[in-house]
Amino acid sequence: MRSICLFASYFEQNTLPYYVKVYLKELKKHFTELVLLGHKDLNSDDLEFLRKLGVSYQKENNEGYDFGLWYKALKTLKIETYDRIALVNDSCILFKPLNGFMTALENSKTDVYGMSLSEAVSKHLQSYFLVLNKKAIAPAMAYFQLSGINNSLQEVIRTYEIGLSQVLLEKGLSLGAFVDNKGYRGEFSPYYHLLDHHLKQGIPLIKKKIIFSSYRKDELFTLTRMNFKIRPAHYRDIILNDAESLLEREALIKDISGSLSAFQRLRYETLRLGIHTFKTLKNLFSFSR
Repeated sequence: MRSICLFASYFEQNTLPYYVKVYLKELKKHFTELVLLGHKDLNSDDLEFLRKLGVSYQKENNEGYDFGLWYKALKTLKIETYDRIALVNDSCILFKPLNGFMTALENSKTDVYGMSLSEAVSKHLQSYFLVLNKKAIAPAMAYFQLSGINNSLQEVIRTYEIGLSQVLLEKGLSLGAFVDNKGYRGEFSPYYHLLDHHLKQGIPLIKKKIIFSSYRKDELFTLTRMNFKIRPAHYRDIILNDAESLLEREALIKDISGSLSAFQRLRYETLRLGIHTFKTLKNLFSFSR
């Protein structure tokens, strides 16, 4: 089977973060080809690291978010020669081997497989780790060509994060996910809403922003509404103490950047507790009536 993984990464300097190197080493075990996509010139040491690992580096302009990088890479491939194409990004930290996921992928027999599935807005596989099997490759490429590169985050979410899965479903292709959502079909991203449930199921990835507290301002309000507790140290301990952990504590901590300030954490917790208390009182009042 010929397979390729296209790994979209956004690093601020010209050096690869530690967690990206760990991720690349593990991905290389499971795909015959691995391409790192970025927008920076890498230093000579990291280029040598990639060469020894057998990873190609493709530098592209930073536009269109992950889907823009994936589209540019797909255009360089003879897609008909591949049996499997994986679209992966560095928004997550891989903390243990992919063996369980890859075994589930083989057993699923689905056309498109991912780590997790969301039914917020419309049913879709979450795009931080997507695997296109043979039947899905050409239809997915046709959709990329039709939709092109979009620099609006909301449009990228609508067109690609949600739209790609919807189009493939309409074409009769099947979707599968490694973890389940306990029947949850609400408005919130199951990744955050069901984080602990997914970790217990053995998901090998955790969102980088959960470990680094590097949330965008526009997503914090949604997290308060779902009563999500920001506990980076708690989740760092979980992934570092996992029996199969691939990570070294000190090396991971050196990667941390963009964390919330103490004031931002306090403001977040105050708002979260206020919203949670209001909802609790509202439900009690409604029940008493």
